[in-house]
Amino acid sequence: MATLDLIGLTKRFGSVTAVDTVDLTVADGEFMCILGPSGCGKSTLLRMIAGFEMPTEGDIRIGGESVTPLGANKRPTAMVFQKYTLWPHMRVFDNIAFGLQLRRLPRAEIARKVEEALALVSLSGYEGRFPSQLSGGQQQRVALARALVLEPKILLLDEPFSSLDAILRVRLREELRRIQRRLKITAIFVTHDQEEALTLADRIAVMNSGRVEQLAAPTQIYDNPATLFVADFIGAMNLLTAQVRGGQIALDGVALDAPDGVRDGAVTVAIRPEDLALLPDGDHAGAWRASVEQISDLGHYRRAILETPSGMIKIYLPKTAAAEEGSAVSAFVRRYLVYQDGAPPREVTRPLPAQALTV
Repeated sequence: MATLDLIGLTKRFGSVTAVDTVDLTVADGEFMCILGPSGCGKSTLLRMIAGFEMPTEGDIRIGGESVTPLGANKRPTAMVFQKYTLWPHMRVFDNIAFGLQLRRLPRAEIARKVEEALALVSLSGYEGRFPSQLSGGQQQRVALARALVLEPKILLLDEPFSSLDAILRVRLREELRRIQRRLKITAIFVTHDQEEALTLADRIAVMNSGRVEQLAAPTQIYDNPATLFVADFIGAMNLLTAQVRGGQIALDGVALDAPDGVRDGAVTVAIRPEDLALLPDGDHAGAWRASVEQISDLGHYRRAILETPSGMIKIYLPKTAAAEEGSAVSAFVRRYLVYQDGAPPREVTRPLPAQALTV
């Protein structure tokens, strides 16, 4: 079983705590994404799993057995790095075969395994080329093949696509997901790219300041971020401070119903841009009077910035939406989350008025 258990895992560098008491279980065959901003500890966490860093405290178990005392070369893991780290003087075949040669496998078996790995990453016929003769995407696929050829129990990936252009990143992550599902290999993927995590992961662990802020499926992470940090970090979000009085959330220019369990006092209201709708200009319950300050056409949708009494808010519109810069509108809140005193958010969903200009 290629399960992974991190138990109280901590890493300190002098007085700096890079990873702080992380408990995490990854199931056999699961694709786990570790997501967070630069400096949150996600790469340090991955390097401890790989054996390149020793934890200050805690334990790492693979298949129920502790691997914490073992060096990187003794662990059933393989890593794909952000930089390709291919040997420039070696051809593709030798780059992929290097780890197998260290294991002193027979030449015929090495040749067979390298051929299978090249086919897996769609590079059959490239074994005689040098890395300088390959594109960036091809080099990264060679690096992936070099890891997979070792048949690790756990595949570790440290932002492997961050140096590639946007279109190539999309193609390679789709290919990676296909390979991972075909092999049913346990994979840990570190990234700061939200779209990558939401696209690839079975579950996402969002890290902040060395700790896991939320661990859940991508849909749950996006729809119900457990903390304000996650709400602000994942996707676009309008975060507004407000006061609750007598069951009403008092925002400048609009009043919203307070959900059950929220008491009088300060709250933060979180609204996704897609959870707003435009109404004709006028007074509508639960809607701001607003003006359209800016519209950006982004292909399949339009992103607008509205000026409201509560400040600037973002809204996503269909490409056919009848809204122009400078026009007066009302912005109706269809769904919102309420955060108070570190408690889990409380959700309110409201039916869309018939006169809505966008859906």
